[in-house]
Amino acid sequence: MASIKTQNALPTSKSSLAKPRLTGEPIMRILCKKTDTLVGYLYQWNNGDLQPAWLDSVNHDVQYLPLIPAAHAKQDNKAQKTLSCRR
Repeated sequence: MASIKTQNALPTSKSSLAKPRLTGEPIMRILCKKTDTLVGYLYQWNNGDLQPAWLDSVNHDVQYLPLIPAAHAKQDNKAQKTLSCRR
């Protein structure tokens, strides 16, 4: 299993410097622009800080895609299965 490499979080405001980072959640997938492969996740901490977590090494030629479309696709697929079962 590959270890995840992180870099220092980027504060989104001066007030977030005073608040501790207690919990973070992934909000975006980080994909390589050349290969469209997943290279990491962007996390948002409870105080608003953003921090990338890289799956391997830091990659600078990336694009950020939200996690939400995948969740919606899963829900749409589940709803489609439910509809087909009722017929």
